[in-house]
Amino acid sequence: MSQRRAGRATRQILSGSQLASSKEAIGEHVKPVEPASLAYWYLVALSVLIVLCAVVWAIFGMPAASPVLLVLAVGLIGSWLVL
Repeated sequence: MSQRRAGRATRQILSGSQLASSKEAIGEHVKPVEPASLAYWYLVALSVLIVLCAVVWAIFGMPAASPVLLVLAVGLIGSWLVL
């Protein structure tokens, strides 16, 4: 009975000292902050344009907000094509 059949899975029992800590463990270490991607900053810029357009529209009206809306529209089309 010392031979194993082909294809049979074997199990190994490990003690706690033999286990390596996983990198996803909570509280083990702090991840270094990764720089934000270009797509993130692009979406932040589009969000700023939305807020700016709403503020300009509320204060000055739609004719003054039209250029900001044009830039926002071009940015949204660009994000649809590129991202």
